[in-house]
Amino acid sequence: MEVWWNSLTYLNKGFAVAALGFSVLFLWQIISLLIGFSADGHGNILNSSGDGGGAAGAHLDQAHGHGDAAGHSPGGEITFSLVSVRSVIAFGTLFTWAGTLYLMSGTHFILAMLYSFLWGITAMFGVAYLVYKLVRMQEIGTSNLWTSLGEEGVVYLGIPENGIGKVRVLVSGVVSFVNARTGDGKPMVAGTPVRVVGVADDHVLEVEKTQS
Repeated sequence: MEVWWNSLTYLNKGFAVAALGFSVLFLWQIISLLIGFSADGHGNILNSSGDGGGAAGAHLDQAHGHGDAAGHSPGGEITFSLVSVRSVIAFGTLFTWAGTLYLMSGTHFILAMLYSFLWGITAMFGVAYLVYKLVRMQEIGTSNLWTSLGEEGVVYLGIPENGIGKVRVLVSGVVSFVNARTGDGKPMVAGTPVRVVGVADDHVLEVEKTQS
């Protein structure tokens, strides 16, 4: 291993170290994504302190004006979002690994960077599309919303004053992302634990804040 490492150029070593770092981040993001779509041992949705980064990802991407990491737009609709924390990490992972391998094989630097960039873009699109499809799978019809009455969940996309956001809650036993608003019209930030107290209309839940 030491002989192999010493045989690499400084540029190749930099790519290899970056590839290992991005791989750790990418693995953590995949795990957090899977945890974010699961329930805890009591059948309740994991809150912001244990959702593996779901609410945090929403805060981060909203701060940059891109919607949340799962593909929700600021208006609450599900949209395909190419730029998110997960997709950027996916780009970095494949870009650095491809760069490492191409440089090791003796590929010219310019071609190595071009090929690596294409691999990175492919990974970026792939992860963004995967997240988009996962969220779409969690979306539900309107007929079963009443089954969520009394369920506890968490605000996933912040609810503005007298407006509509999204909550993550069990509907018919399935973790779902549903439009929601507060009964008193007060705002709630992402990560706030809530309880469903009613169905405002055919597709919007009414929620109230619960104790953390």
